[in-house]
Amino acid sequence: MSFREKLSWVSLGGITVAYGPYFFIVLVLQRTPTSLGVADAAGILTAVLVLTCLMTVATIIVAITNVRDAQAPSDERDVRIAGRAVAFAYPVLLAGVFAALATLFFGANQAVLINAVLAAVVLGELTRCLFEIVGYRTRG
Repeated sequence: MSFREKLSWVSLGGITVAYGPYFFIVLVLQRTPTSLGVADAAGILTAVLVLTCLMTVATIIVAITNVRDAQAPSDERDVRIAGRAVAFAYPVLLAGVFAALATLFFGANQAVLINAVLAAVVLGELTRCLFEIVGYRTRG
């Protein structure tokens, strides 16, 4: 498994671990506030900090275990796989943002809008990671 594929797996896992509990609380337990306050911002900030810490530690570990691959520049295959992944992820992100904005026409409050936009970004990143992994698994 290449260094960049490992980073895609790390990103996929990190995003899932960081934002999974947040969206579980918001969506499944239906604890969406009517307006954003300090406690609500703390939930989002916690997810961001968890993701940052996980990605930093995991990336360092992967880089230390694959020093030669980590120092190598991206080749044309890596660039092609990343480009395809972004090409698949961008429409997901765009559709998610438009869907989030559409919630305003149904009377959504600012908390719902913020969570919907955050969900769009997270889904876009998950899509990018998944398509990078698929790209590496299918030989680009």
